[in-house]
Amino acid sequence: MSTTFHCPFCGAPIAGAAPGVTFACPYCQAKVMAPHASYAAGVSSARGWDGGASEAGPRGPFSCGVDGVAVTVDPELGFVAVGVNAPHGQPPCLRAWDVKGKRALWETLQGQGWLDQVRRSSLAILGRNVYVANKRQLTCLDLASGSRKWTASLSDVVDSEEDGLAIADPFPQGQRGAILVSTLDHCLFAFDRDTGQPLWHRSFGDTIVYVQAVRDLGACVVRYGFPYTKVEIINPAFAQPIASLGHDHWSTDLGLARVSGRTVLTVAESMGPEGDDDGLLCFDAVTGQVHFFDRFDDLESDDVAACAMGARAFAATSDGEGMYVGPRGRTMQPPIPNHSIAAFFPAGPTLALLLRKARGTPVRRIVGIDPHTLAFRFDAGEAGTEPDDDWEDQLATDGYTLVFVATPSDDLDEAELRSVDTSTGRMLWSRPVGAWCGHRFVHGQLVVWTDTRIEVLSPQNGQVLASLAP
Repeated sequence: MSTTFHCPFCGAPIAGAAPGVTFACPYCQAKVMAPHASYAAGVSSARGWDGGASEAGPRGPFSCGVDGVAVTVDPELGFVAVGVNAPHGQPPCLRAWDVKGKRALWETLQGQGWLDQVRRSSLAILGRNVYVANKRQLTCLDLASGSRKWTASLSDVVDSEEDGLAIADPFPQGQRGAILVSTLDHCLFAFDRDTGQPLWHRSFGDTIVYVQAVRDLGACVVRYGFPYTKVEIINPAFAQPIASLGHDHWSTDLGLARVSGRTVLTVAESMGPEGDDDGLLCFDAVTGQVHFFDRFDDLESDDVAACAMGARAFAATSDGEGMYVGPRGRTMQPPIPNHSIAAFFPAGPTLALLLRKARGTPVRRIVGIDPHTLAFRFDAGEAGTEPDDDWEDQLATDGYTLVFVATPSDDLDEAELRSVDTSTGRMLWSRPVGAWCGHRFVHGQLVVWTDTRIEVLSPQNGQVLASLAP
């Protein structure tokens, strides 16, 4: 039996579609599934939640667990979570949830069967845009209302990162801007972020592409190529790259190319026309202008990303046994004997070092040094052996506090977060979190993921401001 329902993307009425059939909306061309008649009659508008069914179900506001929820802290809306809700026996929908107010903001895409496959890797929240990927289709929704802004088709599935879809937005909010979208077939697509107008697309052949946005400065740093990494500086609004680096020699490798503010620092190999110079390369992240190249052998190029702070540049020597301080600098031993460097981490006025014991049990330790004088600033103590990978993701900072994960019993299921002052290293607070999955600062608030919940903590005292157990 056919029924009339409203397109979940554009809101246009559609009649004559058999329930369960997927087809293109005749108005906006988005792929939709016709819901069953019993559900179509009670569908909620994407333009606002009707308020009559805003309570969470007995299992929480989402049916997909922590792995299926994307979160943000919006200055006006507060702590907002977006994910799929599919109560038992009912079709799924995409829902936005006010975590502190414990109410639904909106529901949309009702009855679309593909929502059952949506996880956090299929979502991204950038500013007031919510991006949802379904195979080769990317949809942009308004965070406040859930209304569809635009839908675009791609050449392949959108690539994903740990925090969600691989989408880079380097422009300030409240202005016109463009985004870069990376796909699994190694293509980049550029769209106007407000209208979805396609601007350009480009294939990088069979090489993986990594994109880092230079925040609010309208440029992205694009790394591509294997085993020899090259770098391009791209303004998503234009197809022509601003700069292209790493073409001195066919074997030139620009390594990890980390963005620090508007500076890119990386350990480069095989530089020069003969490909015989290794060292530390620093260039502008917006223009590509080279600031300096220090020739130096035996720098760590694969596991420890180099770091820039002010006029100083830092890179680990081979196997993290020491660190090189540039430009035109020298090598130093780690501040704590019998330790190697696992990660550099700028934290306000301090350069934090994540160290590992070099011999014996590889216990982690966090220390801080003055990036200008290189004087030792503080020792935050040992932090256990776990986690033992993704080193930079183990720390987060808002400039005033440094928060890191510790495992006193060497068990990641019994982790705790510790916060120290970035100037003095004074312990501010510690809090058990159980099975830690990640933490980061979002608009000044500390968001923490565990295997069963997502929490927002106060940076000042570690108290829970809002909690979500999907």
